Amino acid sequence: MGDTVRIMLSDNRRPYAATTLRCLLACVMLIGLAGCLATEIQVDEETEFPVPLVPKIPLRMGVHLPPELLDFVHKEDLGDDGVFTIDISDAQSTVFKNLFTGMFDQVTLIENPSHPEVDVAGTIVPRITEMQFSTPFQTRTDYFEVWLKYQFELYNRDGDRLGDWFLTAYGKANTQNYGLNTTPPTLRAAALQACRDAMAFFTISFARESVVQQWLSAELAASRSPVQAGAGSNPARTQGGS
Repeated sequence: MGDTVRIMLSDNRRPYAATTLRCLLACVMLIGLAGCLATEIQVDEETEFPVPLVPKIPLRMGVHLPPELLDFVHKEDLGDDGVFTIDISDAQSTVFKNLFTGMFDQVTLIENPSHPEVDVAGTIVPRITEMQFSTPFQTRTDYFEVWLKYQFELYNRDGDRLGDWFLTAYGKANTQNYGLNTTPPTLRAAALQACRDAMAFFTISFARESVVQQWLSAELAASRSPVQAGAGSNPARTQGGS
């Protein structure tokens, strides 16, 4: 809802003061209503997303950032609560560049995961498939909450799609921490927290995903192979003999 505005009256009110007060109150209500009708927040590429401090996987990894990820904007009409627009599109490039930089020895942006332009162990393709949020009015709390659902596709070094998995991230922020005009900064903080939660959860869960485990074991074994080290050839093709 909009900001609360208090109007203090003096003791020596004149006869026309009541009419003036009604006009002022009407204006304040209209301004407050206008503020409730549309809320737009943006989490951009300048936002700080720390690089994870985890043991790096000794592989050169590709990442493909599809247009639907880089253009992702969630817009939702909550009726009397207004229209909310949450734009996290610009932040996604920083999120995944920093995430993969912390996780792998080398990271390369790939234009087409089915036909990688350079020799990478594999390519990960992230997408946002769903966003939900709740307001303090809905939950009867002081918190805005944001949920993000990501899909990750994994391609091997030859461009074959191996499979996919999903990850759900969550963020919340307390309106009590953001002064008078609480909605935009609090909702933005919740969305930011959801993006950071996605980064943290990915670092923990990546190697546990069934679609990742077999591929990762084969690539790590190939990277340690004397034949691979001496010849500098493609591990998959060295093992397969083709």
